[in-house]
Amino acid sequence: MDTVKAIANNFSASAIAALAILIPMASGTFDASVGGVISLTSVLCAWLLINTGWPIPVVIVLTLLAGAGVGLFNSLAVVVLRIPSLIATLATWLIADALSVAVSGNRTITSPRVSGSFTKISRANFHGFTAPFFYVLILMTVLAVFLSQTKPGRHSYAVGFDPEVSRLAGVRVKAVQTGALVCSGTIAAIAGIVLTARLSSATPSSGNPYLLPAFAATYLGATQFKAKRFNAVGSVIAVFMLGTGQYGLLLASAPLWMPNVFQGVALVAAIGLTQLQDPTRAAIRKRQRAARAAEAAGGPEPEGPVPRPRAGPQPAAGEVVAR
Repeated sequence: MDTVKAIANNFSASAIAALAILIPMASGTFDASVGGVISLTSVLCAWLLINTGWPIPVVIVLTLLAGAGVGLFNSLAVVVLRIPSLIATLATWLIADALSVAVSGNRTITSPRVSGSFTKISRANFHGFTAPFFYVLILMTVLAVFLSQTKPGRHSYAVGFDPEVSRLAGVRVKAVQTGALVCSGTIAAIAGIVLTARLSSATPSSGNPYLLPAFAATYLGATQFKAKRFNAVGSVIAVFMLGTGQYGLLLASAPLWMPNVFQGVALVAAIGLTQLQDPTRAAIRKRQRAARAAEAAGGPEPEGPVPRPRAGPQPAAGEVVAR
């Protein structure tokens, strides 16, 4: 049980980062700026605590607004300027990471105010489970209900499946993608605040190590519960599955570079599993077998078009648009 609690507590920030990536991925965009946003908001939160006399709730709200502002900047580049989301958000990641260095003066920020009552945000616990674990459960529940039970959530899946069909069906594609990127920046800011409270300090570029595990968990989560569809519950479970592997490597005294190899292999395996579960590929293989059987028997080939596979996890065809 001690190991379970250690994994739940140590990988809660990674789970929040994965949830930040989830909504843009569901709506068909990438947000590779999450690592930079975590770094920037972590440093900004500590800087505001030290250099202002504002109450902690005000500092938290301002930090969340900063994360939402980065998400709005991403939407300007992706939705308005139509820059490919992966390229645009990678550029934002570099900018946010550089700003974290500028705000902190390229040093670790700490003070009695950062290490005082503010740490209760992260260190308060219930039966050995710290507060961030419960933040993860709350965010997971909210996002799961949002994506599966609300109209904007279903629109997000529709846009992720096919933006053009969604637009013709009356879905406001640009509004959906803008909202997804703003939500991503806000949730990443929560991870930055939690990181500062847990460490009682803030270090520039501290959020970068969370990017790859977040993507790996989001893709791996698409193989859980709802095949070929990004979902909150699967992503969180995938985070703790990967965390269990990394924790096991540490307990086994594996080399320090081994966890990074494990994460990379997990990311490749996750994407490979989602491709193997593609129903259109199964239909193609079935038709090819039927064609070979017909050819061997000397009969005509089966009629009908061959479906084209789609890359990456997608929602069930037409489900959202039909609704």
